Amino acid sequence: MMIFILLAAGFGVSFIVLDVSRVAGHRHWPASHDLVRNNFRPFAIFLALFAGPALLAHALRRMLLSGGLRTGDGVAGVVIACGWACCYGVVVVECVRLAGLPAP
Repeated sequence: MMIFILLAAGFGVSFIVLDVSRVAGHRHWPASHDLVRNNFRPFAIFLALFAGPALLAHALRRMLLSGGLRTGDGVAGVVIACGWACCYGVVVVECVRLAGLPAP
């Protein structure tokens, strides 16, 4: 049961950060044609660090719908995204515990 809580917390925080970043940073949103030049800008680094599982899930979905994703690659991507989200979930649960709130 704890794994589902960790996944929900990790993906939840990741998708919230992604959506807030899209609204707040629409001027700085990385574009594919500027990818090489803007790879190390602070906004892109922030986005990759804190919204990584959500970005990976969106990319996997986009590649799956376009047909450019093999089954093995899709499975590996899902495992990596879930592992990354679980790591974020552990951080969220520990922050809840440090705040003195009841945690699962």
